[in-house]
Amino acid sequence: MSSTNYQTHGFVDPAQAEDHFSQQFDMSNPEHARTSYQRLMHQHTKMQFETATASSRRRSPNPSSGSNDMASLSTESSRGSVGSMG
Repeated sequence: MSSTNYQTHGFVDPAQAEDHFSQQFDMSNPEHARTSYQRLMHQHTKMQFETATASSRRRSPNPSSGSNDMASLSTESSRGSVGSMG
């Protein structure tokens, strides 16, 4: 599937996207078109998660050090909210 830009002046043109979809998928068999599109979107999402995971690993400290650099929540009790009613 080619990467085509469906934007016109910064806005997505749904008619162009719809035309492209019908060119890529067999609309005479809607069930097959749906499952093909679903499979394609699943693969796309999987790639996005893998990319995000790899990026996250590059940013995080060395996991073998055993330290947890995440911020801890404060144990202070709440002092209530200050607001005005009027």
